[in-house]
Amino acid sequence: MQNNMTGNWGIELKGAEADLTAWRMLLKPPFDPFVEEIKDERGDYLVLLSSAFQGLATSTDVHAAAKPLLKTLNVAMAKNADADPVTGGAAVEFVAGGPPRKHHVVEVETVTLKMRMGLATVTVTDADGKVVEPKPAPSRAQEWMRAAALVPDIGAALRYLEGKPGWVDLYKAYEALRKMPSGGLSDTEIRRFTQTANTEDRHHPNDKTKPHNRPMELWEARALITQWVSAAIDDILAKNPLPPATGP
Repeated sequence: MQNNMTGNWGIELKGAEADLTAWRMLLKPPFDPFVEEIKDERGDYLVLLSSAFQGLATSTDVHAAAKPLLKTLNVAMAKNADADPVTGGAAVEFVAGGPPRKHHVVEVETVTLKMRMGLATVTVTDADGKVVEPKPAPSRAQEWMRAAALVPDIGAALRYLEGKPGWVDLYKAYEALRKMPSGGLSDTEIRRFTQTANTEDRHHPNDKTKPHNRPMELWEARALITQWVSAAIDDILAKNPLPPATGP
């Protein structure tokens, strides 16, 4: 399964099947890093192996090493396969003479999530492995739908972002969002986006719509608009908090 290059550890990969397929195709052994499919009685899963995990002693160390590795790999996969980001799941320990073991680590920290058109679930366990039931609360998807109901332009922007949008749909989403908070996007990057969009599919370059001297990549434009819609939703939800829960 693993080789001397990667040691005894890997990290489980979670994401949309289309994105995981891209990782399978472009990250093959014997080159570092690579992915392998693990067959498990509870279901098959994909594991990333890398020299970055070599010599690590604990699953906590593996999770810490996986963060910068996955961040870099996600950028590389976006530029080379137009894949959306995948995330790390359990640390996977390869044990001689036995099946791989999963080690879950739950961290209490502030997390920024990019928009994903998929389903994510999180199970929190205590030191004894017992499931800790979270307090009832709307899911992130439900909160996004609430924001869309409060501000119809959010719903329009989200629909334009369905799948892998091109320049026309991205610009339509921008038009829906342009008066909303952008999450710290600079005016320079916004101009770079609009100028690139206006000389791609929207208009033929002419005296009024000249190409930018550093045109934006399509994956960058998707990330920019996704950041914008996420920031706009956060602003709407902050200004329209749910009333305190009542009942027994």
